[in-house]
Amino acid sequence: MKKVLSIFLLAFVVYLTGCTDDDDINSSYYNTPVISKTTDALAYSLVAESYTQTAGYNLTFTSDSLAYSLIIANYFSGIGSLRIKDTSGTIIYEETLQGNKVISFTESDNGIPGKFEIDFDRFTGTVNFALAKSNSGN
Repeated sequence: MKKVLSIFLLAFVVYLTGCTDDDDINSSYYNTPVISKTTDALAYSLVAESYTQTAGYNLTFTSDSLAYSLIIANYFSGIGSLRIKDTSGTIIYEETLQGNKVISFTESDNGIPGKFEIDFDRFTGTVNFALAKSNSGN
C-alpha cells in the first residue's frame, strides 16, 4: 500500500506542475527547463516550443530502488529522448519523448543513477519527469 501511495503522490506532484492554461503562459517560460536535483531526487520540467537542445546532469543517488514518473502533455511535434545512466555509464532507463503519455513505476536492482541525459529535436509540448529514491523496492 505504501508503494502505491508513493507512486501516486509522485505522479500527482509531477502532474500538478504540468497543469497550466496555455493562454496564461508568458512566452519567456517557453524553452526554459526547470531542474531540481538533490540527493536521491530529480525533477525536470519544460514547456517547449520548437525546442532543440541536448543536456546532461550528474545525479547523486544512494539506492537502486527508484520511483519514476513521466508526463508528456500538449504534444504537438518533434521528438526527444531521455536516458538515466548508472555510475558506470550503462543505460538503466530510456524513453522516447513523442506523443502524449503518462508513465509511473518503481524499479529496483537495475543500477544506481549517476547521470540524467535529455535531448530534443524541434520538440513542442510539455515534459515533466521525476525520479526519486523509493523506500519500498519492487
